[in-house]
Amino acid sequence: MHTIGARDLDAALIVRTDFDNEPAWLAIVAELRQPWGEDEERDALVHIVEDPLWSGATVQQVRAAAQAGDGTVFLVDAIAVAHSHFAMLAVDLGSAEDIVPGQDTVRVEPSAVQDFHAQRFIDNMSFMDFVDQAARDSEGIVWSPY
Repeated sequence: MHTIGARDLDAALIVRTDFDNEPAWLAIVAELRQPWGEDEERDALVHIVEDPLWSGATVQQVRAAAQAGDGTVFLVDAIAVAHSHFAMLAVDLGSAEDIVPGQDTVRVEPSAVQDFHAQRFIDNMSFMDFVDQAARDSEGIVWSPY
């Protein structure tokens, strides 16, 4: 598998693993690049990996390439492009001893990615906080608080 490469850690890491639905991909990217925050006062910061070599990559492959550590990587997989709200797969990049199997991924709508990433980046919320939040949702998704 390929590497993610250098990136700005302030930016949410997005990896495209499904290349079958271009219109859905473009809609997701447009949503990811929208300003965010209570009054949409913050610019979106995203690092997008859109290389067809990542097509069909597994969570484990992306996690290994993203260099596990604190943070999250967001996958645009087949489920995301088929979902009515494009619910992307957030993957915990915590250290191996911190990752809880079955609780290391959660679905996130694109408009929630920036807040999710920011809360994790400043260590205000843990990955498990978002897993718990999604567990309270009927669809199992983390939605934007804005």
